[in-house]
Amino acid sequence: MTTDESESVRRRWMEQLGVRRPPGSGGRWGDPGAGPHGTTRFDLHLHTFGADWTCVLLLPSGTRSSPVVVVPFYDTESLLGLPSRLYPLDRPGPRRDYADRFAARGIGVLAVPWWAETAVRDDGATELATRYGPPAAAHAARFPGVTGLGRSIADLMLAVDLLAEVPGVDAGRVGAFGHSLGGKLALFLAALDVRIRAAVTHEPGLGLAHSNWGDPWYFADRSPADRDLDELTGLIAPRPLLYAGGGASDGPHNRDVADRASQHWPAGGFDTLLHNGGHPLPDHVFAACATWLADRLG
Repeated sequence: MTTDESESVRRRWMEQLGVRRPPGSGGRWGDPGAGPHGTTRFDLHLHTFGADWTCVLLLPSGTRSSPVVVVPFYDTESLLGLPSRLYPLDRPGPRRDYADRFAARGIGVLAVPWWAETAVRDDGATELATRYGPPAAAHAARFPGVTGLGRSIADLMLAVDLLAEVPGVDAGRVGAFGHSLGGKLALFLAALDVRIRAAVTHEPGLGLAHSNWGDPWYFADRSPADRDLDELTGLIAPRPLLYAGGGASDGPHNRDVADRASQHWPAGGFDTLLHNGGHPLPDHVFAACATWLADRLG
């Protein structure tokens, strides 16, 4: 696609999702404090869609200019390796402390929680529809035309806006990384925000037929019928993208969608990392993804 064609397609996806901020959205940075691994921690307090919640930025101390990886997930506690109501430390499976591990590598990282998890009222619910259906319904009633996925991307774009206010952040070297829900959000953020220089998406469920994209906290009833996520993914080109899957949401069954998406990178830049570990993100696969992203961000 030419630049003009890409911008037209990008606008079409943003209109489909309803990516827009209501009046009064904004944020403020808290005072810096000590973070893990010798980092400086900044809390970013956001007010969006009538709600207040907090992101966490960890920057390497003593550096004049650092790249930053935006990492969306259910909650910041999990990303920082702390106990959370959704992911207690004794929950089985690979660790989900992706932000902490980026910080340990000396890479700046912004941990961004998901609005629907911050709005959960029935904390005992574990089934997705029971846990996130009520927040999604309340959002749809108050903000018609803004899908749950559109709200998520608008929140992330606001956070990227505010990164430029922090001394020590290199706004020209912002990346995105995500697993599962976070993989979906990282994919859409990179596609719709050209400020994202490189992105990694693990197990997002590429292709509208290959995941729960129709759930009310994503597209609901506004999934496009005339195009698929290969077009959306192609908006990232020529910026580098690592598409990773473990054979659950992403693998041989949706390889055709990935192959169509890769055609938007005729000179290279669309990389794949497929493993047989299923939906969870194994530690060694995370290490490979983090190395890939660090290399692309310089």
